Amino acid sequence: MLGAEVYLKGRYWEVDLLRGIGITMMVVSNFVTDLWLFLGYAEHRTFWFSFAVATASIFVFTSGLSFWISYSRTVKRNPQPYMKYFRRFLKLFGLGMLITLVTSLLPGEMTIHFGILHFLGVATLLAVSFYRFGRKNVFLAFFFLFGRLLVNGLHDGLWLLPLGITPENYFAPDYFPIFPWFGVYLMGMVAGSVFYPEGTRKIDLSLPQSPVVHFITFAGRHTLVIYLLHQPVLVGLLRLIHGPIPGIPI
Repeated sequence: MLGAEVYLKGRYWEVDLLRGIGITMMVVSNFVTDLWLFLGYAEHRTFWFSFAVATASIFVFTSGLSFWISYSRTVKRNPQPYMKYFRRFLKLFGLGMLITLVTSLLPGEMTIHFGILHFLGVATLLAVSFYRFGRKNVFLAFFFLFGRLLVNGLHDGLWLLPLGITPENYFAPDYFPIFPWFGVYLMGMVAGSVFYPEGTRKIDLSLPQSPVVHFITFAGRHTLVIYLLHQPVLVGLLRLIHGPIPGIPI
């Protein structure tokens, strides 16, 4: 069902399930953000802020977990698989820069300078060096998580955005600095080292025969496509339902 046969070839459905939950929550969260940015919706802000943080945490954590599994398997065949992950960096960061270009054409403070794709690209490069520390990454993760407190009050130009150092009164609809988000990514790698040592699952988990689970795992296998397409679709739906949207020229 929905391509579930891929799990007979060594892919882990529970990782896709977690990733699918993350991307589903992200679509919901970004839809609420669109309502706020374009239509002024401001109800239950505390709840939706917490929802957005939980969404991002699941997504980034799962990315770190997936990296651990992938790298552990790859390094068995090729002890120096650096080009594979450099190409992955180029792909993710390149798509992120494309989003930067597109959002820079929108009116107002809508430019995404260092969003989730920029971050995941950079995190891929960093993770290659951090892989060797295995479970010890839990301590390094706390450095990045709490390092956010150190840079929180610092301000500079856009060039330090990846570190979490922003210009005064900076706003972006999508912003994932290394401090603290690489700490969440490292926690995913730590989970991988515990539950998937050498990229192999320690316990057997059967795929539930549930249409809901199959649908979510399907989404989890196609997160990049969903991420790239969901905002144009959401804005299009808003345009269809609401009519002209302030700040959107079409």
